[in-house]
Amino acid sequence: MEMQQTQPQQMRPQHAQTQMGKASLQENETQLTAIRELMMRALCEDAWLTLGEIAEATEFGEASISAQLRHLRKARHGRYRVEKRRRKTSAAVPEPLPIARNAIVIWEYRVLPPG
Repeated sequence: MEMQQTQPQQMRPQHAQTQMGKASLQENETQLTAIRELMMRALCEDAWLTLGEIAEATEFGEASISAQLRHLRKARHGRYRVEKRRRKTSAAVPEPLPIARNAIVIWEYRVLPPG
């Protein structure tokens, strides 16, 4: 009896990769929607949020949040205006001048409607 050698099958068939791509796209859209809604609520309160504050509210990673904020600027996602500024230190602790090269800078963001 002759044994046939079979070629190893691909780990994921093409349709499974397509399904994974759709799931990833849906997850990105869900994250984008959640971040956009959070930032619109913050705007109503005239609040700027750091990546850490957004992460705490949404439970998404900071790198993912940063990417989603970039997506909001794109035409297909609404052309929102994403502003970034350095968070000021409290009035009780005066900011040293000039800022040391290795000083920690905390950035905060706000999202404005297209316009």
